[in-house]
Amino acid sequence: MKFGLGRKEKGEGMKILCIDDEIEMRQFIAEFLGRFGHDVIGAASGKDGLKLFGETPDINVVITDRRMPGGMLGEEVVRKIKKLSPKTRVIFMSGGDSKEVRRVAKAAGADRILLKPFRLEELEQTLSS
Repeated sequence: MKFGLGRKEKGEGMKILCIDDEIEMRQFIAEFLGRFGHDVIGAASGKDGLKLFGETPDINVVITDRRMPGGMLGEEVVRKIKKLSPKTRVIFMSGGDSKEVRRVAKAAGADRILLKPFRLEELEQTLSS
């Protein structure tokens, strides 16, 4: 398997915030991206993710799921992140592939959409583009 991210030492890559209620998904993303020197921090809800975003300087990319417990949908997370930091790239993840998901993500200001389940190559391509 070949990936275009290129190996880097820890701390040489991007700082990425992954917001997903599934711990397995957060671990999967953190382990994969960590291999390429990216520093990935995780949050289990939109509320916790926004708190971490406010407390953590220099986050380059936010990856957020759409549906999480706690009452805050991913599209609300996207809108709030973009309001706080318009230049931060936000990737919107969803388990459903529908026109509605794409419309909601675009309207919220997401830079990219990543549909679950996805392959590692798709995650890499989404981050690289």
